[in-house]
Amino acid sequence: MQDQTTIERAPGAVEALVDDQVVLLSPIDFSYHALDPVGARIWSLLETPRTFGDLIAELTASYSIDAQTCRADVTPFVARMSEIGVLAYSD
Repeated sequence: MQDQTTIERAPGAVEALVDDQVVLLSPIDFSYHALDPVGARIWSLLETPRTFGDLIAELTASYSIDAQTCRADVTPFVARMSEIGVLAYSD
C-alpha cells in the first residue's frame, strides 16, 4: 500500500460499541468483527478518509512504534477490513 492510497469507511459498514469494544458488521455477509484497541483506534481515525501515509504518521505519533513496523502491521488489517467490506481504499 502506498502513502498516497486513500482509505475510508465503506458505505454500509455498521459499527456498535459492545462492552467497551468496537464491533463492526460486514455489509457483505453480515458477519460481526470485534476490534482490538488498536483496530478501534484505526477505525476512529478513518471517520474521515485519509491517506495511508497520514494514518501511519498518526499511529506512530500515538504509539511507541516505528513507521516500518507500523506499516507491516496496518497493511494486513486494512486489507482484511476491505475484504469484509467495512473499509475501501484507492490509489
